[in-house]
Amino acid sequence: MIQMDLEQRQSVRFDRPFLVTNHEDEAFSAAFVGADVNLTGLGFYIEDPDLFLPNQQLSLRVRNEQTDEMYCLEGVEVVHLRPGESGQYLCGCHIAQVTSGQLLAHHRLVMTDANTALVSMQASKLSEFNFLEDGSALSKDEADFQEASMALNLAVTQSEENQKEVMRFLNTVENLFNCPLDNETKLQELKEEFSDFRVYLQQMNDSTVAFATLAKLLAHTPEDSADKLAWRTLIADFETRFLTETQQVAYDFMHQGLDATEAIEIANEYLKK
Repeated sequence: MIQMDLEQRQSVRFDRPFLVTNHEDEAFSAAFVGADVNLTGLGFYIEDPDLFLPNQQLSLRVRNEQTDEMYCLEGVEVVHLRPGESGQYLCGCHIAQVTSGQLLAHHRLVMTDANTALVSMQASKLSEFNFLEDGSALSKDEADFQEASMALNLAVTQSEENQKEVMRFLNTVENLFNCPLDNETKLQELKEEFSDFRVYLQQMNDSTVAFATLAKLLAHTPEDSADKLAWRTLIADFETRFLTETQQVAYDFMHQGLDATEAIEIANEYLKK
């Protein structure tokens, strides 16, 4: 077995009927049979283990056998080559980045039902939705940009609130250094402050990036009606997974005409009841 020395998130993979071939093979005349997929990866069967190498970058063409939808994936990296029971080898690949259209097509291949969406999204990461802007068409619907503007306003407001927390932390640390406590007590309290702040720092970064990514998703909503509906499903999955309850309520309040600051304040008060 050839195994790459590469850290890769191993989320749940799903069996799906699909074919994989190289980028130039538009007719899928020399296609490989797909094995399994998740949002950031796919695996397919090959006969010759020397056909691909660990760390090799591939440009693949994928065909969803359930819908006949075809799409391309650039910069796909070979993660492992494992022998299977039938004498074939499973070539596992990691999808680094995609355009919005490729993200939608791959999302449709993976997310065939509500349960699959729930399981897959639970193991997903924010970075998986940070698609490439080059090659990703912008929406032609003004309403999508209005929605994106709301999400961006919330991201900015939340970032400003986060800055206040950073200043609070710095003031607390400065006060601890200047207080008359003995060094051992100071050290213990500093450790606790840094530990709490480290957790909060990750949370506030994720929450701001979530709103910014939501805005990006909205701004690149496709024009085709079927694709638009599927993209809305993708966005709904994203909101459920990555927006906190407070963020979702604040976003709803913005749709009622409140500005970002008011929306966040009222959302916090609303959820305390």
